[in-house]
Amino acid sequence: MSASARRILKRRLARYRRDILLARQQLSAADNGEALHRLRIGLRQLRSLLRGLSTLPGAAPLLRLSAQLRQLACAGNDWRDREVRLALLQQAAGEADSKAFAAWRRREVMALQAGRLDLQQQAMVLDQLLPALRRACIPLLARRNRRLRCTLRRALLQTRRRYRRARRDWQQQPDDALLAHRLRLLAKRLRYQIEAGGKLLGRRWQRRARRARDWQQRLGDERDRQLLLQSIEHDRIPLPAAARRWLEQGASVHPAGLPPAAGSC
Repeated sequence: MSASARRILKRRLARYRRDILLARQQLSAADNGEALHRLRIGLRQLRSLLRGLSTLPGAAPLLRLSAQLRQLACAGNDWRDREVRLALLQQAAGEADSKAFAAWRRREVMALQAGRLDLQQQAMVLDQLLPALRRACIPLLARRNRRLRCTLRRALLQTRRRYRRARRDWQQQPDDALLAHRLRLLAKRLRYQIEAGGKLLGRRWQRRARRARDWQQRLGDERDRQLLLQSIEHDRIPLPAAARRWLEQGASVHPAGLPPAAGSC
């Protein structure tokens, strides 16, 4: 951590703000199916960065604002899950299709577009929330570089300890779905905290981020497939038998080029 913490963190905050606002503007585009995903990623990146700063003295306003970011991210969970589900079911239609299944997919496309428009309206709060976050960060980022680096490192080590403990627990009980889910969430948190640190962290931490991403993906595939099949039953989707068999036989829950579903906010 030899780089200037103040300079890098200010640049990160500015970058995340731009990414979030751009994604929010693109939510209304009917042909932009990844805008919601990018918005959620931007919110998660920003929250990961704020998690480190929130341990500094005087960070109480930051904690309140960060909680609002979390609420906004959670509002998109179900819609993002449905986007991923539809992308996979579009692939399943290549195995077997029917008029009822095609009609359901058309209705789902329209519902998703309406959902993104609703989320775009909810996200208007970002016009006030992001400047407020910036103002709350200004006195925190005025701290000495060494203090900022130590604070971020301490928060990162705390997350890594929780992640390693969760991994040990899961390895002792690999059939426990709750332990697997907890490990996945902590792997995701560790990954985004490392990525938020950027050049403040060395290669060892970058390797840890890649390993955490691998664990996140590995644990998510089977769980997401089971949740997908459950949602098909719950929503009574008219899926042709051959398409269902294709899914049950192990089709990838994450089609090529498509990031995973929400999982959690």
